[in-house]
Amino acid sequence: MQTTESTFSRTLRLAFLASIILGTTAIAVAGYWSWQRETRETNSNLQIQAGFLASASQAVFDNLGNGLAPLGELLQTLDILDRPERARPHLEKFQSRFPEVGSMAIIRPDGLMLVNTALAQGAALPDYRNEPAYLDQFKTSLTGQSAYVLGPPEYGKILKQRRFPFRYTVRDEKGAPLFVLQAAIPLEKRGIYLYDLPLPPTSFIGLLREDGLQQARWPAANPHAAYGRLSPGPLAKLLQQQPHLKEGLFSGYSPWISTDKQRIGAFKRLAHLPVYAYVSVPVSYVYERWWRNNAVTLGVFLVYLAIFSYVARRVTRHERIHSSELHGQARLDSLTGTPNRTGADELLERQLLRAAETGGSFAILFLDLDHFKDINDTHGHSTGDELLTQVVRRLSANLRQDDMLARVGGDEFMVTLPGATLNTTRQTAERLIKAFSEPFQVHGKKLQTSCSIGAATFPEHGNTREDLIKCADTAMYEAKRAGRDRFAVYEERFGTLRQRRLTLQEQLQRALKKNQFLLHYQPILDLQSRRIVATEALLRWQDENGRQHSAADFVSVAEESGLILTLGEWVLNQACEQAQTWAEAGFPLRMAVNLSPRQFQAADLVDQVRRALQRTGLAPAALELEITESTAMDDPESSIRVLTEFKQLGVSIAIDDFGTGYSSLSYLKRIPADKLKIDKSFVDGVASESEDAAIVRSVLALAASLGIETVAEGIELPEQMQALIALGCQYGQGYLFSRPLAPQVFAQTFFAQTPAGPDTLPLIWTPGNTVATAP
Repeated sequence: MQTTESTFSRTLRLAFLASIILGTTAIAVAGYWSWQRETRETNSNLQIQAGFLASASQAVFDNLGNGLAPLGELLQTLDILDRPERARPHLEKFQSRFPEVGSMAIIRPDGLMLVNTALAQGAALPDYRNEPAYLDQFKTSLTGQSAYVLGPPEYGKILKQRRFPFRYTVRDEKGAPLFVLQAAIPLEKRGIYLYDLPLPPTSFIGLLREDGLQQARWPAANPHAAYGRLSPGPLAKLLQQQPHLKEGLFSGYSPWISTDKQRIGAFKRLAHLPVYAYVSVPVSYVYERWWRNNAVTLGVFLVYLAIFSYVARRVTRHERIHSSELHGQARLDSLTGTPNRTGADELLERQLLRAAETGGSFAILFLDLDHFKDINDTHGHSTGDELLTQVVRRLSANLRQDDMLARVGGDEFMVTLPGATLNTTRQTAERLIKAFSEPFQVHGKKLQTSCSIGAATFPEHGNTREDLIKCADTAMYEAKRAGRDRFAVYEERFGTLRQRRLTLQEQLQRALKKNQFLLHYQPILDLQSRRIVATEALLRWQDENGRQHSAADFVSVAEESGLILTLGEWVLNQACEQAQTWAEAGFPLRMAVNLSPRQFQAADLVDQVRRALQRTGLAPAALELEITESTAMDDPESSIRVLTEFKQLGVSIAIDDFGTGYSSLSYLKRIPADKLKIDKSFVDGVASESEDAAIVRSVLALAASLGIETVAEGIELPEQMQALIALGCQYGQGYLFSRPLAPQVFAQTFFAQTPAGPDTLPLIWTPGNTVATAP
């Protein structure tokens, strides 16, 4: 019996020992396997994250570089080397489209800064010509062959924080640098895309330059240690030893990190830049993951065996979802939830492949909000952001389920229409434009805006993403040029027209420098007395060949390019000076001057008028400013505010081309207008019982009820004059009386036979007298 107990005890002990050995071995094997799995998954996740960071970084820089290219072309036309402040509004608009940009600057090739959006106009600018260290790396940017260059990080004297410069060199036709566009990318504030990536809290992410300097790093608790010197970390050492590597893993100590110096990470080189994107975590992160997933097994082995497969599947699924979220977030617009430019490009590429395989067709629409910048500037960016989200909801409600809407810029959208024909494309564009007919209710305000749309179809207008986008973009600008709130389908002539406008714009810039502009004057009569009471200043351009052009030939290009602001101020000063000259000679005539839509929106317009009156000595009552009905109604509240300031100054107001727009009577009653000018298109048929005569009669009745005088434009026949007199029109102008005349011819024609005096105005016309109509 004793032997039996001993045998049993040995058996029990052996069984117990075996169970311990087996259990320990099982736990050790399971633990080792789990450790390997955690290491593999961590490495795999790091590689996914590094690849995503490289792609996202390249996309951000490409997007920024692609935006700087057309900006550079535009600035070349504005003579910014001599007048750098002309570039400021364009730089500020560009900056508003890229939140990662802290400031925009223009620097000459010799290192002299010309303008910086972070400094007010007139503020002192830094001069880098006397800073050899900066100048050496700056001039390296001028000799590079790539489209843009990333400068090394440094402390920005203007932004007062660390940033790195993103430079794009604008060159002349021979390739010589003209100037450098520099975007400063801040590194010490939230806003750059690196800061918002969903990564573990102990992660370090960044961009390492090929020369060993940190381009960007997050987080960087000690920027002085992170930037401005060669990185001593394991990745820099690995790349120094094996510079041919494009991607991979690294591990080691980072001497400049105070805690968790032993780290593991992954890296990948950017596709088109000598820069590596990297992500790293401390080795303790893997221990923490292993302990989190295996703590239960150390206490209850059997429970661990039962749930292990479930935990593994769950972790794997979690990582898959996490990776998918990272991929998706890089392709969605954070404000509207629609695809961003990167996402839109990928979706468009897939649509191209699908259409090529099936032989199908599709269309893209490029949509841009009209006057969105004015809303942003007037009501603030929060209102602008809310307006954009409402625009997306309204557009989405007017699209099919398969259509794709993407926000590709600040106020720019792209719509892909699978299977669309030219006819259905037109219908969709019309539906989207109509969706803007009702105002948007934003933060308690009613905001009215519209959109301009350009359309391109596959395969008619291109077989590549770049060609289709270029054609749709060109068509959209043609829609804007034609008056906004409309759409245009791309035509080959649009490219030619755009080139012609650029050529004309260059000619107008030269004409301004060479003083080739002049004013002609057309008299305005009191129709009852046939006497001149005023004259309208009309712009002319005499080109280098001596050919004279009316404003209709070039004013739309001047308006589109912004040259109208300089040109309009010149017209205002010249007209006031001529009116004062005639007044001093004894012939006081009221001078009518047209204000263009863009000129009317200028913030300093009232000050311009005040300066012109003060400089020339012209009495305010002798000046009459004309704005078109459509300009006045574009933003009625703003128009009323500006026109009221003119009235307080003593200047007269005339609403030009009345009847061609869509005035609201409630607003018209509040506009402090002195005259309504009836458009020539209605005057043409006023002598007959036509629709034109009925419209003129209605306008005259409306003016009489409001106590406003009327002027008929484009009178060419005596019958038209008689009809207008019979209907009660007070004033008129047109070729029946006189063409627009040069100032010397005007004075010789109308003043020569008339005694000068404040109460004596020249008789201009009687039946049979045609001397005044001489050109």
